[in-house]
Amino acid sequence: MSDEILKLLLEKLEKVEHKVVNSPAMNGGFDKLLSEVDHIKQSQSEVLESVRGIKQSLYEPDSGLYSRVKGLETESVRRWQFIKEAKPALEFSKELSVWKVRADKDLEEVERLHLEVSKLQDWKDGMQKVIWLLATAAGGLWIKNLADLMMK
Repeated sequence: MSDEILKLLLEKLEKVEHKVVNSPAMNGGFDKLLSEVDHIKQSQSEVLESVRGIKQSLYEPDSGLYSRVKGLETESVRRWQFIKEAKPALEFSKELSVWKVRADKDLEEVERLHLEVSKLQDWKDGMQKVIWLLATAAGGLWIKNLADLMMK
């Protein structure tokens, strides 16, 4: 029985040897696996550096994306407050503009009326002189007629 066991053991040993010799893992497979693991480590390191760069560009206190967005939000709020404050002034400015147009028209009308009054005053002064001239002439004629009557 020991021969049979030895024979069986020998056959199994040969099968194991055959598997070990023909195994891809034993024929450079582990070296290839180590190479691929190194390549994966290198790729993972590159990805890690990229993620760190992205993280820095997002969270950098002075120039990161979040700080720029926060700055834009602050500026937007400031501009909105300015718009709310400036809108009534703009409306008032529009009202003043309309008032100024009306005031300019009224001023032109007043200047036209002032010129007309000035012309009427000149006409009145001229007419007053004519009336005085006519009254003086009529008075002179009346006095002459009276004097003629008395002399007769």
